[in-house]
Amino acid sequence: MKNLIIIGAGGCGREVHQWAKDINEKENRWNIKGFLDDDLDVLEGKKCSIAVLSSIDEYLIEADDEFVCCIGNSNIRKMIMGKLKAKGAVFINLIHPNAVIADSCTLGEGVIIYPYALISDNAVIGDGCIINMYSSVAHDSVLGEYCTISAHCDITGMCTLGERVFMGTTSHVVPGLKIGDDVYICAGSTVMTRVRAGKKVLGNPAKMVSF
Repeated sequence: MKNLIIIGAGGCGREVHQWAKDINEKENRWNIKGFLDDDLDVLEGKKCSIAVLSSIDEYLIEADDEFVCCIGNSNIRKMIMGKLKAKGAVFINLIHPNAVIADSCTLGEGVIIYPYALISDNAVIGDGCIINMYSSVAHDSVLGEYCTISAHCDITGMCTLGERVFMGTTSHVVPGLKIGDDVYICAGSTVMTRVRAGKKVLGNPAKMVSF
């Protein structure tokens, strides 16, 4: 049996711990070994059945370890995953049993998909993406690496999102749009036009705003 190491013991990491337990109930896949977090006291006052093993850099990778990175910030997630891959870490996809995943879709590595998410026909999900609960990626849409899709978001058909795009909760992208790298879509926004790289958009219809 493989060991599962969860990177980040904040809200996302603790949620993913529960999803891993749900998966184990179906197929007993992992020994859930613990968290890696640079704040060794992050779990103080929290109910949690596993502990912080060490800081991220100090952990010594073992042969049976598998990793999942639960850092919400896309740039930091990319950096940490790259650093650990260089040390030999293996990142797995963690997909909740209640997610709906089309047979025709393509998933990268290190992808996290929450319960009740939908990945539809011929969608492509890049490495290190996190797709939260009740969010959907419709047919023929492409997500670049390390995108973060919050809960209750809709990426409709034939959209292309660049790398490290953030979608706040209940935001939407209408069909066929292209969204550039490092775009930040604020919660509740509906994106109806193309968004250039590095921009932040807010509203319905979404318009560019300053950071």
